[in-house]
Amino acid sequence: MIRKEINIITGEEKIIQLTEQEINELNIKKIQAEQDRLARLAKEEQEKANKQSALNKLSALGLTEAEIKALIG
Repeated sequence: MIRKEINIITGEEKIIQLTEQEINELNIKKIQAEQDRLARLAKEEQEKANKQSALNKLSALGLTEAEIKALIG
């Protein structure tokens, strides 16, 4: 893998070969970013499911849609 560095003052461009350690660090960061994204999606889905469950329970108690909206804003 390579990276390109550009000096914004002079416009000079350098192509630099990444070391094995830098490549490994990039791969670890990519894996962590994907795990973070999946965890965030799972959390959002769980929150949606919890909200829907709460709405269903309130409806089962006999509250109208307007009453439920008044409660949750």
